[in-house]
Amino acid sequence: MDNIVDKVFRNYISDVERACSILLNGINDQEKLNIKTKYQLFEYLIKTRKDRFVINGMTFQFHGGRGCFLFSEGLFLSWDFGYRSRWCGIDPYKVGMTLKENNSPLSHFYDGTILKSYCDQAVDNGEMIYKYNMYYFTVPDDELFKPNFPKDYNTLIIEGLGEKWTIKRNSETDRFIRKSNKVHNEIFNKNNVYILHFFSDGKEVYSIPYDDVCYPENAVRILTDNIISNLKKSKSVSD
Repeated sequence: MDNIVDKVFRNYISDVERACSILLNGINDQEKLNIKTKYQLFEYLIKTRKDRFVINGMTFQFHGGRGCFLFSEGLFLSWDFGYRSRWCGIDPYKVGMTLKENNSPLSHFYDGTILKSYCDQAVDNGEMIYKYNMYYFTVPDDELFKPNFPKDYNTLIIEGLGEKWTIKRNSETDRFIRKSNKVHNEIFNKNNVYILHFFSDGKEVYSIPYDDVCYPENAVRILTDNIISNLKKSKSVSD
């Protein structure tokens, strides 16, 4: 991908992530809450039916059930929330709008159609994927690693984000391990994650952070969509 376009997209993602951090911190301060993730934010929005927040002179306006505008003196952002726990994806037209509203000198890229052509080429080159109408960067091979999961364990504890579950080893946990053969090393730099603790006869033999972005999609379907989802449902029923 063209270096300038690559930088435009990565800066856009960073700006959205910073904006969302400001939003969460502001809501938490105002409401005395402890929202940490996109999912928790959505639960709060559904519960309160709020769609507009003013935080540190910035106005956040939610729209359409999946997007947000940020208005502030000298700053404008428009984004749609991304796949799984990602704060955003790349919508080339929203990126172009954001550049234009911020009077970026890169006026050539105000046209989202031009940015889209770069995204489509990046998909063909394996630099991006296209999912649910947005584009996402793929992870280079040199940023992936294979976890040293234990061969012998009998218990898995999933802990984090105010939750904790204990699971006996089963075919699903074994399948998750087999599918988690390439994990993004960025997982070790993230804060709001689960920690997977593997035990053998009461002794912890391995632990590793987990989220639904840094792991392969097939592994995420097993742990997030099946195991964790069912554990949450069971907890909801018991409550």
